[in-house]
Amino acid sequence: MVLDLLEYPKEKYDESRTWVSKLVFIVTQANKLLRSTEIIELLLRREPVLHEKESKEKFISPSLNAAMKFRRLIPYKLHGVRGNFYCLPHWGNKEGELLQEMMRKIY
Repeated sequence: MVLDLLEYPKEKYDESRTWVSKLVFIVTQANKLLRSTEIIELLLRREPVLHEKESKEKFISPSLNAAMKFRRLIPYKLHGVRGNFYCLPHWGNKEGELLQEMMRKIY
């Protein structure tokens, strides 16, 4: 519990933010590419409303799509892995390739 507070300080997380901003915050704090299941797992620690949702994936899916539409999160497809990883735009180069330092964090 104390370790969680050190890793994810509550005071930096603003519950009044939009869901898109919350998703971007979670990926930023993790400082690595995350799959939607990992994002949900981290959000569950901060968002009691998620515990009430029957399908957490369906609940955050529109916000993930909006984050991609607004280019606040970028999907990254790793061959052989089902689904996408989500990253911040500056974690890639101008050609859309993931930076090597971020690529190492996937494994």
